[in-house]
Amino acid sequence: MFEATFTLTRGDDDIDLVIEYSLTPHHPGNRHAHPEFCAPPSGGEVEQLTALLDGAPLDLTDAEYRLIERHIEETHDLFQEAD
Repeated sequence: MFEATFTLTRGDDDIDLVIEYSLTPHHPGNRHAHPEFCAPPSGGEVEQLTALLDGAPLDLTDAEYRLIERHIEETHDLFQEAD
């Protein structure tokens, strides 16, 4: 599991959250082999995501979930190891 912080805006309020998440395994792919052995990169998508507010789970709307998911996928270093 990984952990990140995220500030969520709801109305006029900014809510500081701790996000716990896991990612599908990342496979870098292979483009330097015979065509039958080549494969595009895959994985690295958010598999599980929990938003915590002061240590308690916070229910997210679908839009909020997608926003946080997109943020993780754009900012997570795929080569970082989980603790």
